Amino acid sequence: MAEIFPQPQATFYRLRAGQGASFLLYTGVGLFILVLIATVGIFVLNRAQEMRREEFIVQNGAKEENLRPELLNQITLLEGRLKGVTGLLANHVFTSNVFKVIEANSHPQVRFLNFNFAADSLKVDMSGEAASYSVLARQIGIFERESQVERVEFGGLSATSEGLVGFKLSLIFKPTLLHLRQ
Repeated sequence: MAEIFPQPQATFYRLRAGQGASFLLYTGVGLFILVLIATVGIFVLNRAQEMRREEFIVQNGAKEENLRPELLNQITLLEGRLKGVTGLLANHVFTSNVFKVIEANSHPQVRFLNFNFAADSLKVDMSGEAASYSVLARQIGIFERESQVERVEFGGLSATSEGLVGFKLSLIFKPTLLHLRQ
């Protein structure tokens, strides 16, 4: 029987062992040449950088020789002093920050009469007078909202002869308040 539509025959190409081996050989040789070129390039680049480094060292040596020795000694001495002052300032207690916080947070109708500051406990004991109980309550609230105040203690309420409210107030500050602020 004759086929109307003949089926195409599948033809397979077989690689011979010689063709595949030559392809791998050429690929391997090409990669070897690329690696060899990269190695030579890195070697040349490294050598150029070493030469620039040596030139830089020679130039710096010449500049150092031009400087006067007494000037170098002064610079070294000044650097040591600056390091010492930096350490001193980092650990120094700045009590003036306490006054700034109290001044910034004092109610206009409150007057402080006595002031006692203990730096070791970060505590300020004050006595004062306020125009009224509500003014005193506002003053205490202002101090309680201050971020540098850790705790507020008050007591000793009394009425003065002028019709004012007498009180005693203690503020305990956070340790960060007494250090230099930039």
